[in-house]
Amino acid sequence: MATLRSDVSILYPALAAVFALLLHQFVKRRNSRVPLPPGPPADPIINHLRVIPTKNHPQAFHEWTKAYGDVVYVNALGKSFIILGSEEAASDLLDKRSANYSDRPQFPMQDLIGWSDMVVFLNYGDQFNKMRKLSSQPFTRQGSLLFQDIQLDQAHILLYSLLESPFEYWDPIQRFATAIVMDIAYGHRIVDNGDPYLRMADRTAKIALELGNLGTHAVDIFPFLKHLPAWFPGAGFIRYCQETGRDVKKVRDWPFQEVRKQLAAGKARKSFVAMHLEDFARDGAESPKNLDDLAAAATFLNLAGGETTSSSILMFVMAMQLYPEAQRKAQKEIDEVIGPNRLPDFSDRESLPMVECVIQEVLRLYNPIPLGVPHCARADDVYKGMFIPKGALVVANTLSLALDEKVYANPYVFWPERYLPKPEGNGEPHPPGVFGYGRRICPGRFLANASVWIAITTILATFDIKCPQDERGKEIIPTGELDTGATRRPKPFKCQMKIRSSQAEKLIRNAHQDFLKA
Repeated sequence: MATLRSDVSILYPALAAVFALLLHQFVKRRNSRVPLPPGPPADPIINHLRVIPTKNHPQAFHEWTKAYGDVVYVNALGKSFIILGSEEAASDLLDKRSANYSDRPQFPMQDLIGWSDMVVFLNYGDQFNKMRKLSSQPFTRQGSLLFQDIQLDQAHILLYSLLESPFEYWDPIQRFATAIVMDIAYGHRIVDNGDPYLRMADRTAKIALELGNLGTHAVDIFPFLKHLPAWFPGAGFIRYCQETGRDVKKVRDWPFQEVRKQLAAGKARKSFVAMHLEDFARDGAESPKNLDDLAAAATFLNLAGGETTSSSILMFVMAMQLYPEAQRKAQKEIDEVIGPNRLPDFSDRESLPMVECVIQEVLRLYNPIPLGVPHCARADDVYKGMFIPKGALVVANTLSLALDEKVYANPYVFWPERYLPKPEGNGEPHPPGVFGYGRRICPGRFLANASVWIAITTILATFDIKCPQDERGKEIIPTGELDTGATRRPKPFKCQMKIRSSQAEKLIRNAHQDFLKA
């Protein structure tokens, strides 16, 4: 399979096509008396192309925020980027001025692989509103409560897998997140590790990592490059998209068509897809367009729900190895509130503030999508005396928001108590922007939040998350390094899930037997 490699080598032959755009911008800026936001020094013609990083964008953008302020401007060959580095700036623009900042930039890379019609990438307008309604109807705060039984069952399966293989945590966590969204989206119950739905989800996660941050590919800056033939020098991204596109199409079409077959045979389980297909049939709305939209909406559940949920839980496991004192405090609270004779359930959430603090601190320092998906300015704007040009990509860097010293005391320190009211804590706000902003806020945020909570709480109740030892008896501590792309997650690390008591083991085995009998 072709791999996604740097396509910067094909930028420079395209420079001639940029001069007209640069001249237009130059004249426009001369006619405007409002200055652009500050930013790093630029080169002639190519502007900031050399200083825009090729990896670890959140950290680089955070350094720019510290140097130039909470609104930073860079330009790559005529394409404007606005980086927001404070909650005030992000809220002012993306929430309060959402009418101007709800568009998405056009990403030819997403189009080439077959993701451009998913709601997260759609431009603001009628089709977006239709898809947003389709995607969010079952996942409101109240609607998400209907899926708690699925989430609780899968949490118990996760515990059983960790009990049976205490050094194998990665695949069970992936399976937990995937099983929930596949059950909800398609009514498919994942019963073993060889399930083809698991393989599809794994491939989707790899594509998200391989693609890197949106808007950073040459073809995103120069859309005409998507017409290059695959054999053209430097067009390896075309070959990658052709091969990846086949995988994307299978992930989109196969489970959707399976539900249609099951419905026709009267054997379909209740699901997001089945519910809408039944509505279409009842209303005479089973058009090719509506079917295609529904398939895209179901695929989005897989892409957004499964990947971000598993990444958040993996970040938590790593954090508990790095900060064992936080783990002990959360477990102490669970032991006092719930006791040894049952497993946690969703009714316990309000009674476990310390567990909530641990989760929020993980999300603050290890947000799986720190840059979200870029917004796009629909028209020229002025913010605090700074000019934001029409068409600029606008990104809220939640890493900068999480490390804002005006909001968080000692922001680089992992300190869950910071969210507790004084005097127990510092009364600091939960991390902002975890699920996006404005009209583009994640429609599945309530579902994802609940999945993360039940997995983390049940693991803390039953297991000690420990660093395993090497042959010399020395603990193998995670490095804390992350794999970054469109999402980010920890680089694989060693871990031991040590059962906390014989009673905890009994509870897990009983819960697993109850699931098998259901």
